[in-house]
Amino acid sequence: MAQTAMSRLFQSSVRQSILRPAQVRNYGSNAVIPTFTPTPSTELNEALQRFREEVFIPNGLPVRQQKSVFKPKYAKQLLNEPIVVKISETEEYTLTPKKRHEMPSKKAAMDVLHMMVTTGDFSNLVAYLSGLKMSGYAISTNRWEYIIRKASMAGKLSVIYECARQGNRTGLSLADQNIARVLFFELHQTASRNKLQGKETVQALGLAQSFSTLMQQDFHSDWNIEKDPKYQPFVIGTLLELAAAQVLDKTAKNQEVSQSAQNTSLISEYAQKLDASWDRINLTKPPNSSELVHRVRENIPVYNGMRLSLRWSKTSEDTQPFKARLGELEPILIQQLKEVKNGQLTDDLVSKRLLKIAAEAEAEPKA
Repeated sequence: MAQTAMSRLFQSSVRQSILRPAQVRNYGSNAVIPTFTPTPSTELNEALQRFREEVFIPNGLPVRQQKSVFKPKYAKQLLNEPIVVKISETEEYTLTPKKRHEMPSKKAAMDVLHMMVTTGDFSNLVAYLSGLKMSGYAISTNRWEYIIRKASMAGKLSVIYECARQGNRTGLSLADQNIARVLFFELHQTASRNKLQGKETVQALGLAQSFSTLMQQDFHSDWNIEKDPKYQPFVIGTLLELAAAQVLDKTAKNQEVSQSAQNTSLISEYAQKLDASWDRINLTKPPNSSELVHRVRENIPVYNGMRLSLRWSKTSEDTQPFKARLGELEPILIQQLKEVKNGQLTDDLVSKRLLKIAAEAEAEPKA
């Protein structure tokens, strides 16, 4: 009886794979089996292919076929009578018995991410993360922060945008305040590493605006407005900083600022939003070193956004409150920079400027 049932299951699986449209996306399952493009690294290529064959395809099979692969009672029958299913127009897959506890570990999955970082090749990141999510390999917040920082250093924040755009597949949600904080600080850093000038600043602003638009979606929103990142000063302050830096850079180079009214309007819009969100900024002493790092990441772009916007005279009415707030925030941020133990933060362009101001003030003879 069991053998007959097994035969029917296999026959049904084969019929489904033949009769269904030959598409990778749908061969009896709603899962999307990732495919990978070759990279210059043979080791990375082999690791990606291993996960695809040993993890992603089996976990993306229709439920019936997954049972035939993972249920121990079907193992002998499957070995004796191998089944080949068509999972695309050009690819077939042979069902073989598998044990979930023998599949590549989560550590092995993270090792593949490290290979991408080491090689600087993020071309397969979206597909790989999609496969991990489909297979139940969770990516922690700390790991997402690591991925974002490394992608930023490689100039690949556009890939992170694609991860967020396909968040339902990759699992990346910008509703997580820790993730959003690191992301927007890296957008600041992208421009800061280039002295807030040139095409890098233009690109950083464009990406920041794209991320901001994504954050309007439910998937990237927190139901609690007090915790929702898009209403936090560090998000709005970064947008203000990049918008003001772009306009000031073009003006300093005696270039025509295209769509001047639009640029002025943009700075005014972000300035008004930052003013409205000011009560959410935390100026009290952080309780520990980890929180101090978070606070500095928030305060640097907020401080610099206000400072730069004050230099754009056409928006003086909207930025008028920032004069007093800069006076309040500057000494707090300087003290935070003196205490924080993080090279990325203290090497930042804005941080160096503030620490220089502090050093000069301390060196002045007291009356």
